Amino acid sequence: MKVMIDPGHNYSGGDTGASGNGLREQDVTFGIADKLRILFEGNGDEVKMTRTRLDANVGTSEQDSIQRRYTMANEWGADLFISIHCNSGGGTGTEVLVYRLDSEAAQIARRVEDAIVSELGMADRGVKARPELGVLRGTKCPAILVETGFLDNAHDARLLRDDQQGFADAIFHGVTGLKGVRELTEPSAIVWEYTHRGIVLDGPGMIAEMEQNPDGRLYWLARKALQYMREHDI
Repeated sequence: MKVMIDPGHNYSGGDTGASGNGLREQDVTFGIADKLRILFEGNGDEVKMTRTRLDANVGTSEQDSIQRRYTMANEWGADLFISIHCNSGGGTGTEVLVYRLDSEAAQIARRVEDAIVSELGMADRGVKARPELGVLRGTKCPAILVETGFLDNAHDARLLRDDQQGFADAIFHGVTGLKGVRELTEPSAIVWEYTHRGIVLDGPGMIAEMEQNPDGRLYWLARKALQYMREHDI
């Protein structure tokens, strides 16, 4: 699958985004988009991004920026266009926007919305038709625009700052049905999961042994065994 990921807005100049709680939309969207890129590439998909660097700008004005983004997807022959954005204006929660509700894009959008709501605890604002939005109207392939959360809401902003990987994981899960499970590397986090699962009884002892030789066989085996269990939901 050829996936075009669009980190919403520009770093500077024309078409910059919203801000709130010390965050800029264009920075947050790039952070989530770049993590999402890694997940799709790891799945064997072809991926391109409309902004390839955090400080990149697309176009010279808002209209030019929007047109260039969907033109990139169309000329490349993308199979799916995912635009990442943040909201503002006094609300809270996640919503996913599509050109129309009776479409393949809307089915994908519903799965993405459900994944973000269930995995990050965001309020569910639903899937909405926004045919006036240029990146949805101009893109030939199924296109979704993910309004991840509200920058001017303290709860949403905290997640948008601290758990961009979680948003990327949920979007990837919604699109593919696959969970992007991150490998744990900190001994305390690894041992916590083992004790939580009832596998390890002496958590402090295991942590002490792993920290004495963090590159040793116990640490490596613990990481890999736990990763297997997490990926296979054991």
